[in-house]
Amino acid sequence: MAERAQIAIVGAGVTGLAAACELGAGAFVVDRIPVCGGVTGWRHPIVGQLEQRARAAGARLALGVTATRWEQGELLVIGPEGPLRIAAAGLLVAAGSRPLGRAELGLAGARPAGVMPATVACHLAESGLAAGRRPIVLGGGDWAERATRELLAAGARSVSVVAPEGLLRAFPGSAAVRVHDHVQPLAIEGGPRVTGLHTDAGTIEGDALVLAHRLAPLRNVDGAVDAGENTVYAQPQTDPASVSAAIAAGRAAAASMLQRAAA
Repeated sequence: MAERAQIAIVGAGVTGLAAACELGAGAFVVDRIPVCGGVTGWRHPIVGQLEQRARAAGARLALGVTATRWEQGELLVIGPEGPLRIAAAGLLVAAGSRPLGRAELGLAGARPAGVMPATVACHLAESGLAAGRRPIVLGGGDWAERATRELLAAGARSVSVVAPEGLLRAFPGSAAVRVHDHVQPLAIEGGPRVTGLHTDAGTIEGDALVLAHRLAPLRNVDGAVDAGENTVYAQPQTDPASVSAAIAAGRAAAASMLQRAAA
């Protein structure tokens, strides 16, 4: 089965829906979740408003399906009813963000066990497993705040928060939370397991390091390389990312995509 669209959009969160509103009938939106909203959640009123506007503008939505490959102007999507091939002049990826990894952060030092992104640390904590008894959380935004809160709930005795750009969110007001404001991380210390984080203010001791500083786009579609074959990535660059920032990112990506498609 083949569908034709001017622009294929991966992600039906606020950013993807905002892009679809701009592209109108030229947009075909897919998302692996069976409802719109992404990390914002389908209950948020702005999600319903954007979905209604996108549909009214002529955008098509396929929810509960997974985009797997972008190749030669075709997006392969797998769903309950089998494969769907969407021919498009371009691909706009609005699939969300992740915290930067240790290489992207420029962290030197050993490679001990106990270093993980906030996404993994939060997943473990939700299952009742703390990343460590005295974890260090690197970051001061949404992911750092969430990781700190969930690590404490999972049984961490203390959490050291290293916030290079300061605290961007209200963190748990607890004696167990030790904040190191405007401190720059330099290297990871430890042998078989993390023992600390070396910074420009000295070494902060801990038995795990949770990476939650700044954001990069998730890359979960084979062949979808940012600035590659008619591909544009859309996601807010700030952490925390407000709904208004997500909408602005979607609109900007749609404008960029239209310029590429017209070139």
